[in-house]
Amino acid sequence: MVSLMNDFLNHLSQIPDSPKDPENLIVLPKHWNRLSSLALLWDRREPCPDCGWNGNPEQLLRVPTPQEGQRAIFQRSEKLQCVCCKIINRLVQRQHDLDMNRWTMSLWINQDKPCVRLEDSLLEEDDIEWNFFVLSQKEGNLSGVPRGSLVSGNTASDPAYEWVQRQVSTCYESHSRCRIRGVPFLPTRLIYIAGGNDEVRLIDNSEVPPGARYVALSHCWGKKLPECITTRENILDQKRNIPWDSLPKSFQESVIFTRRLGIDYLWIDSICIIQQEPEDWADWLREAPLMFHVYHNAFLTLAASHAEDSSKGLFSSLEPGRQLQLGTIRHGDEIFPLYAQQSFADTTNLFFYHRSEPLFKRAWTFQERIVSPRILYFTKDELIWECYSTTICECGFHGHGPYNPTSLKIQHINSVVNGTRASQNRLDHIKSLTDRLFAGARKEKDLRLVQFYSDLQLTNQTDRLLAIGAIAEQTQVIRQNQTYLAGLWSASLALDILWISKRGRGSQEKPSELYIAPTWSWTSAPGPVDYSWTSPLKPVIEVLEARCKYFNDNPFGKAIEGRLVLQGQAVTCVLRKFLKDSYPCYRIEHPDVTVDVEVRVDHDPCLEARDGVITVHLLRIADACDFPTPINIILKEDRSRPKEALHIRVGLVLPPGTRIQDQEERQKLKEWFDGCSESRKYIVV
Repeated sequence: MVSLMNDFLNHLSQIPDSPKDPENLIVLPKHWNRLSSLALLWDRREPCPDCGWNGNPEQLLRVPTPQEGQRAIFQRSEKLQCVCCKIINRLVQRQHDLDMNRWTMSLWINQDKPCVRLEDSLLEEDDIEWNFFVLSQKEGNLSGVPRGSLVSGNTASDPAYEWVQRQVSTCYESHSRCRIRGVPFLPTRLIYIAGGNDEVRLIDNSEVPPGARYVALSHCWGKKLPECITTRENILDQKRNIPWDSLPKSFQESVIFTRRLGIDYLWIDSICIIQQEPEDWADWLREAPLMFHVYHNAFLTLAASHAEDSSKGLFSSLEPGRQLQLGTIRHGDEIFPLYAQQSFADTTNLFFYHRSEPLFKRAWTFQERIVSPRILYFTKDELIWECYSTTICECGFHGHGPYNPTSLKIQHINSVVNGTRASQNRLDHIKSLTDRLFAGARKEKDLRLVQFYSDLQLTNQTDRLLAIGAIAEQTQVIRQNQTYLAGLWSASLALDILWISKRGRGSQEKPSELYIAPTWSWTSAPGPVDYSWTSPLKPVIEVLEARCKYFNDNPFGKAIEGRLVLQGQAVTCVLRKFLKDSYPCYRIEHPDVTVDVEVRVDHDPCLEARDGVITVHLLRIADACDFPTPINIILKEDRSRPKEALHIRVGLVLPPGTRIQDQEERQKLKEWFDGCSESRKYIVV
C-alpha cells in the first residue's frame, strides 16, 4: 500500500518537461491546482533535501512545518525536479553579484505570503527579502503561487500617473469620509501654474474662483533656502512671475505633476508665506496656525518623502535589480510571467518611522500627513496613497489590512469622523480613542500621538507647539466643551501634566531662552516625552485655574503665556545634582525621607546653583491605583518675576517600581509624604 502511494504521489509530481524548453521556463505538473487537496498525504511525504518542500502547492516556498509526532512514510523519487528549487535557483542566477559564501538564504513569510530572506553573515548590511508573484490582473489560477503587482519603476512615468489617477477616482467617487464639508477655504496666497513655465506666479486668494481646487506640497526644507522664497522685498515681483530656474527641483516637479492632474493652483509654504521678516515674522505667525485649513482643504497633498531638501526632486526611479522577471511558469497551455521583488520600506508603519525616509522624521510634516484628506507619498521606491479611508501602495504590501498596523493618520481620523456622528452613548468610547492619541489611555504602553510627535525633528524648538496645532484643531471636533491648553486638554489636564522627559534622567540641557510654552506643558521640554505609566492613575490635585494666551488669540498658534493654579498636598525639599560614573544625576533630600526615588528632570534645573543644590516643592498630582503611592511633579520658584509668587515645573518624581519587593519602599514613601505634606496653592507658569 505504501509503495503504491509512493508511486501515486511521484506520478502526480512529475513535470511534463521537454528538451526544447528554455532555461527560464518553469513547468508545473498537470494536476497542479488539485494537488493541495491531498495535504494529509503530502505532510507524510519525504521533503526535498535541498529546500524542504514536500510537494504540496499550498506550501510552495513556505517555511517547512514538520508535523509533530509524525514521520515521513512516503518516499520522494530522486529523479523528480523540485519546482521550489527551480524558482530559488532562478533568483540566485539573476543576482550576478551575490556572494553565496557571504549571504545565507532561507524561506520566510511576509504577510502570509512566501518569500526568500537573504542574511549577511558579516552583519554589515540589512537583510533582504524577495517576494515572488504572478500579476494580479492575469487571468487563470495557480494554486500556491501568490498574486502581486509591479511597481512603476519611475514615479514620473505614465504607469505611475495612471496608478495615481485610479486612486484619486476611487477616493473621490467612493470614500464619503474623505469629502470635505463646510465653508470652502482658500489659503491666503496660491501659486498659479496653469500657463507655461514662464507664467508661474504668486496670486492672492481674491483672484481665485471660490471652491477652486488646489494641491499642497509637503517637503523637507533642508539647510539651504531656495532662491524662490517670498519676502517683503520681492513679493510684487513674485506676483508678476516666479522664474522657472529659481524653483528647486522638488518645486518644479510638483508643478509638473499638478498640471497633469488638471489643477491650476499649488500651495508651497516657502512661496505662499512671507519669509525672513527680520523683526516680527508677522505673516508667518498669522499663517502658521492656519495649517489645518491649508492641508485639510487641499484636493491632494504631494509628499516628497525621499528628499532631504527641495533640491532632490519629487520623482524617483527604482534602483536596478530590485524588481526582476525570473522567467515564466507554464501550466498546461497557460503561461504566467513570474516576478521577484525586494520588499520596500513600510513608510506608513508607525513602528518603523526612525528607519524611514527624511519626511517622516520631521515634526512639521507630521501634522501635514495627519490632516490631509488625501496624500501621495513619493518614496525612493514607489508611490504610496493614504487617505482618510485607506492606505495603498504600488507593490501591494503596505496597504490598510490585517497584516499591517493601522497608520496613525487613520487611527486619528477614525476617532474624529466617528465622534462627529456618534450618539451620546458612544461618545465615551470615541473619547477614549482620542485620549489614546492625545496622551490618554495610560494603561496601554503603545505609542501615542504626543509621544510619537515629540520624538520628531524640529529645526526651531519654538515651533514645537505650532507644528502640532493643525492636529489639535482637528481634534477639537470631539472636544467641543473643552479648552485646548498648549498641547493639553482641560478635561484631562490633571493627568496630562504628568509627562516624563525621556532625556531628563541626566539632562544638562538649558531651557530655551525664547518662550515656547508654559513649563507644565510637554511642548516646553526639549526632545521626546513619555506617558507610559505602569499603573492606572487617580488624580488628587485640584485645578483652580488654567489658561493660556496666544498670538492673535488663536489657540492653535504660538503661545505667549500660560498659567495653571493648583491646590494640593506638597512637601518642600532639596534637589541635589551629583555625578555618578561621570553622568549627572539628581536626588531628593529631606530630613525624614528614607526612600530613594528616581528623579526625572525636564532640563538641568541646577545650572544657576553653584553647589548644585536648589530648594524645590514636590506637589502631589495623582496616586497610582494598583499600589497607592503619590506621583509628584517638581516645582521651583520662578525668580525671573519676583513680584509674583510663581513656580515652574522642572521635573517629576517616579515612585519605586511595581515589583513585590518594592512594596515596602512604596509604603515608606506614602507614609513620609502623608506625614510631611501640607495643603498649598501654586501658580505654575
